[in-house]
Amino acid sequence: MCENAHMNNKPTIPDVREKQRAWINQIRDRFGETYAGIARKSGMAPSTVVRFMNDETATHSLSAKTEAKIAVAFNVEPAAKPALEPISDFNRVPVIGYVQAGVFQHGFSQDYSSEYVSVSPDHRYPNLPRVAFRVRGDSMDLLYPEGTIVLAVRINDLARAPKNGEKVVVIRQTNGDQEATIKQIEIKEDGKVVLWPRSSNPEFSAAIVLPSMADLVEMPDNGCRPEYWIEGVIIQSIRPE
Repeated sequence: MCENAHMNNKPTIPDVREKQRAWINQIRDRFGETYAGIARKSGMAPSTVVRFMNDETATHSLSAKTEAKIAVAFNVEPAAKPALEPISDFNRVPVIGYVQAGVFQHGFSQDYSSEYVSVSPDHRYPNLPRVAFRVRGDSMDLLYPEGTIVLAVRINDLARAPKNGEKVVVIRQTNGDQEATIKQIEIKEDGKVVLWPRSSNPEFSAAIVLPSMADLVEMPDNGCRPEYWIEGVIIQSIRPE
């Protein structure tokens, strides 16, 4: 026997079958129908329900489609509504500032976060710290409407360059001041990198073209940052519906 069998709480087929049989009996008693009548009213052959209820040697359960037909025909809840598995291993991720998606914006980061979001672990990036930003404006609204929270991992922690199509937090440095935005990366065959806004607003359509990915992710030997660099890769977003 499997050593961890006691840890499996999923219902077995016999459990489901017995729930469905009790459910059909409730419908029969409530509406005064026979098993054949339940099947006909649900648009099925009588044998579908009759055999299921009367054949004690059968081991199958009703399909979700069959169960749904019966539930609709009699305006009742299904035999067992699917349960939502609770997620208990949430992590608290600090919201460290905001970005004006597609447009460079001052004041994107703050030293001490007073806001956190609770998110489940991301098993693609185990043990990597994540940070979050709020999105402002419509300059990236095709991907991130205003109010969206984006979660990112820093390039230094990720230890790889961004891939084609990924969305990134880009920093621009002018006169010692740093500004941030979100762009989507396109890597050309010649190695050039295009940073695209994704907006429904034609005002935000210009892309930034840079010679290579190295210019965006590698610290120069002299320790001086270039005008543009990538701070992090966006791995998740939380947005209002």
